[in-house]
Amino acid sequence: MEEIINKSKELFLKNISDFDSDPFNLKSHIIELEKWALYMHKKYPDFDLEIVRLGIYLHDIGHYPLQDEDHAVISEKKARIFLEDEKYPKLDEVLHCVRSHRCKDVMPDSYEAKVLAFIDSASHMTDSMYLDIAKKQKEVEGYYDVFGKIDRDFRDLAHFPEVKEELKELHDAWKILLKAYNKIDI
Repeated sequence: MEEIINKSKELFLKNISDFDSDPFNLKSHIIELEKWALYMHKKYPDFDLEIVRLGIYLHDIGHYPLQDEDHAVISEKKARIFLEDEKYPKLDEVLHCVRSHRCKDVMPDSYEAKVLAFIDSASHMTDSMYLDIAKKQKEVEGYYDVFGKIDRDFRDLAHFPEVKEELKELHDAWKILLKAYNKIDI
């Protein structure tokens, strides 16, 4: 089923290309998610890696074009069209991953959805996302408040407490770094 994964990746990249910009650095985010999926699959080989990999490419396709509606809702709609067109047999499983990845109004119930929600949050900690958000907010608004996002991401690691513990030091380090960055007036 590598073919459908490649098609979902092409759809994801086309979505960014059509928008002609990537203000959320989703290309970088996806690379980090791929690494996390393989890491988690080594530790927890019982989840369906194909479903998670499809979730990786489909969970953020609702970000562009920029809209007021929750991107998870838009991503689910776009993912449904794609998966129905492909006649994908595990459509509901992938859509649940896409819709619940934010652990907001829909919580992840399946093993695969919990993995996707986890790796989405973990990938923010192992990439430059928090600093990118802080820089953009500081430039536009003169200040930033990314600390709530850091804490929400850390909270959303709860499905895999032993790996969450591995990320505790990194979580704390991000907060220290961003507090220090805020003191620099550039």
